[in-house]
Amino acid sequence: MKRRTQFLDIFLRSAGPSPELLGAFALGLLVVGILGDVAYDLLTAPADNLRVAWRPVAAAVLLTGLAYLLYRRDRGRGREVQAVVDESQLAPPRAGLIWLFGPGPFEHLLFALGHHRQGGGAAHCWLVMQDIGPVREAFSQLSQRLLEQAMTTQLHPVYIEELDVQAAYQAVRAIFEREAAEEALQPGQIIADITGGTKPMTAGMVLAALTTGGGLEYVESKRDSQGQYVPGTQRVVLMDTTFYVTREG
Repeated sequence: MKRRTQFLDIFLRSAGPSPELLGAFALGLLVVGILGDVAYDLLTAPADNLRVAWRPVAAAVLLTGLAYLLYRRDRGRGREVQAVVDESQLAPPRAGLIWLFGPGPFEHLLFALGHHRQGGGAAHCWLVMQDIGPVREAFSQLSQRLLEQAMTTQLHPVYIEELDVQAAYQAVRAIFEREAAEEALQPGQIIADITGGTKPMTAGMVLAALTTGGGLEYVESKRDSQGQYVPGTQRVVLMDTTFYVTREG
C-alpha cells in the first residue's frame, strides 16, 4: 500500500511506532505491574500468597509471549519511504518571501519579488543576513531599488551570527512559526527561496521548511556555452516535494 504524506508525518507518525509495537509496549508495562504486585505480596505476606502466586506469574508469562509475537509482527512488516520532487511548476504567488541575503548582486531576489508581486503577493520579505558592513550596504541598495521600482514590499532583516546550518535553520523556522503570524500571515502564505546564501545556510533553510511544512522555491536561469546567464530565461520554480510511505505485510 502506497500513501502520499508530508515530511513530518513520515518521521513522527508513518515511520513511528506501529499499532503492534504500541501493543507490545502496553503489554510490557502490564507485565511489569503484575510482577511488581506479586513481588510485593510475597515480601509482605509470603505464607499467605505463595500458594496463589503462580496464577499472576503464569498470566505474566502469557502476556510476555503475546507481546513478543506483536513485536515480531512489527519487525516483519517492511516500510519504505520514497521522495518525488516535481520542479515543472512555477511557484504560486505568496504574500511573504524568505531569502538568504548577503553582499553582492541581488537581481535574482528582485526577480522573485516581481514574480510574486504580479500575482498579488510579495507584501513581505524576510532577509536572513549577518549584521556586517557589506551586507548592510547591500540592504541599503536593495531598499533604494525597491523605491525606484515602486515596490511596496516590507523588508524584515533577520540577523544571524554564523553562516551555518543551525543558524539558518533556527532563523527560517522562527519565521514560519512565529514571525509570519506577527504580520497576520499563515505559514502557507510564505515561501522560502534557496537561490541565495551559502551551502550550509541553504541546507538549514531546506530543513526548516521541511520540518514546518513550508514551501520551497528557487530562481532558475538558463546558461550559455560559456556558463553565463541568458537574459530573459529566469523563472521562479516551485519545489513540490511529495513523500510516499509503503508498508508491506
